[in-house]
Amino acid sequence: MTTDLSELNGWIPEPIEGPVLQKVLNTSAVEAAARRVPMSARTARVPRFDAQGVDVVAEHANIPLLDATVDDVEVVAQKFANRFALSVEDSRDAVANAIDAFKLRWASNFAVKLDNAALGATGGVFTQSVYEAATTNKQVTAGKLTLAQLAEAVSDLESGDYSDDLVVIAHPTFAMQLRQMTDSNGFRVLQDPIAAGVPSIYGYDVHFTKGAVASTGASDRPTGNPLLIVGSKRNLILGVRDGVESALSDQAQWSTDNIELKMRARRGFVVADGTAFRVIEKTAS
Repeated sequence: MTTDLSELNGWIPEPIEGPVLQKVLNTSAVEAAARRVPMSARTARVPRFDAQGVDVVAEHANIPLLDATVDDVEVVAQKFANRFALSVEDSRDAVANAIDAFKLRWASNFAVKLDNAALGATGGVFTQSVYEAATTNKQVTAGKLTLAQLAEAVSDLESGDYSDDLVVIAHPTFAMQLRQMTDSNGFRVLQDPIAAGVPSIYGYDVHFTKGAVASTGASDRPTGNPLLIVGSKRNLILGVRDGVESALSDQAQWSTDNIELKMRARRGFVVADGTAFRVIEKTAS
């Protein structure tokens, strides 16, 4: 049974082109880069498919049968939600401005917490983060990120089956290091370092997020070692049960004269294959 997203149930979906969803997409690397899977229930099983080989078949000849490995991973949606108390007197002065400000602030916090839970948290919201799944593919550096470390991470995955959909996700502390990084010929590694669009490294998109932190438990203000992750987008599976929604009470509370704004979003996340990622963790120098 699908969720009722009409205004009749009190929840109003934020429009796709509206400022709230755009804030989420611009802040969350996972929302921007992961493989999105619609969910019509709290749990969903997402198939993984692997088969190699393409044959040229003569007319009227038998078509070869390939053995395909088919399995799946389970995605469980979790609800992110909060309430905000607004003074009914203040809200009358500028209802739209006050409500929109709360929505945008919540959307930003939600985006960071989602990324932290999916990318770097241990014992967090989801079964396993990328940091936990890539247990044998981590590098730890106590100083600046080096070109050799970055190239090794990219090269490892390019030599496998992931060169068609790689993405780089990094904490903002890596941004200036990447902007200043040059190769042996003096050319900058990070293309278009100050352009308005998404920058790229070796032709792969780079997304910066404050959620890329190795932390205990998920947070919208995570503390811990910053992470740079190179990995396969199709192996980042983001389950979308509901878009970002809001609801506003239409009656002020008797005792406080407050009205309430509620915000929620339901997301699931799973790493399809931990070997499809390389993680560089920066410790204190």
